[in-house]
Amino acid sequence: MSTPTHFGGQQRQNVDVAIIGGGIVGLFTAFLLARSGRRVALFEQGEIWSEASAVNAGSLGVQNKLNPLVPYTLWSWEIWQKLATEFGIDAAVKRSGGYKIALTDEEAERLGHSAAEQARLGLTVEMLTRKQIEKQAPWLSAEVTAAAYSPDDGSASPTKMGPALAKAALACGVQIFSRTPVFDINPGPRVEINTSEGAYFASQLAITTGAWTQGVGAMLGATLPVELDVNMVTVTEPAAFTIGGLVSHARGILTLKQVANGSCLIGGGWQGVGTLEDRRKDIDHDQLVQNIRLALQVVPGLRRLNALRSWAGYEGVTPDSLPYIGHLGGQENIFVAACARGGFTLGPAMARLLSELISKGRTTLPIDIFDPARFEND
Repeated sequence: MSTPTHFGGQQRQNVDVAIIGGGIVGLFTAFLLARSGRRVALFEQGEIWSEASAVNAGSLGVQNKLNPLVPYTLWSWEIWQKLATEFGIDAAVKRSGGYKIALTDEEAERLGHSAAEQARLGLTVEMLTRKQIEKQAPWLSAEVTAAAYSPDDGSASPTKMGPALAKAALACGVQIFSRTPVFDINPGPRVEINTSEGAYFASQLAITTGAWTQGVGAMLGATLPVELDVNMVTVTEPAAFTIGGLVSHARGILTLKQVANGSCLIGGGWQGVGTLEDRRKDIDHDQLVQNIRLALQVVPGLRRLNALRSWAGYEGVTPDSLPYIGHLGGQENIFVAACARGGFTLGPAMARLLSELISKGRTTLPIDIFDPARFEND
């Protein structure tokens, strides 16, 4: 393994809060806690911001979330929009609006039901007629039979968010240990975290390890099942035309957006090949071709563009696709917040909930449905 790196001033073996996991939830939680005066150390087995938070397509989708997550997604979106003004973090956040589309009558019916339920939950969303689609989004294919529009869909730049968030955390005094895996945890009033660089002690411990959460939980005897997705993303050359918003699909199999330089990012959860054990994140070319064909079917203008690069990255999800947020295994000073499907969008809300739970013992929004113990007896 490469040499561990420590950032953040004088190294301390004793801290108020230790955090394992250096993605969006871990870094943002560390930042929020340190900003309120806590001494925080964060441990990451690899490089900071190098896994799911870094390699996703940057979608901030509200329409493509499960209904129980809609209130949390809307709250997270509020935090995203305040990053620059409230925290000085520039993540190139763009509230572009978005179209959730259908290509068949069955999908259109499903979309209509989904939009009605999301509206009931507080999302601003409307079903568009075919004429409205043609006027509002002429770049969408004539094969798009129905679309739901929400002004609250958008995007952010993972490549900007990571460095900006890490810089903000360091400025608040967070100690960051990259390339420092944790191999054992001993619970107690002072939690002992044994790492490749020695033992550290914390009054409270937060686990924000995404796809690796099952293994970290096992160190504490907790049952935290995690299913591994290996999501693929493709980026095109810059387009001469404009895609006016985030595009998602009624069946959750497409995300499409245009970034500032005109390039288009194509995703949607099509699966590559890999495991945590072999650290592989390989492209499945058959799946990738299907993903791109669907994108071309929805936005025909993409046919004129060359694909520049495709990549794959891990995303850990729970069996019910709802995140883990709460106390772990009855330990009052050990917490977990991890494994949301669409974790980039939900990351700020998850971090806010976790920081509230750690510092106040209560949360702004209820977290009962995210109970980490819900699979203990399965």
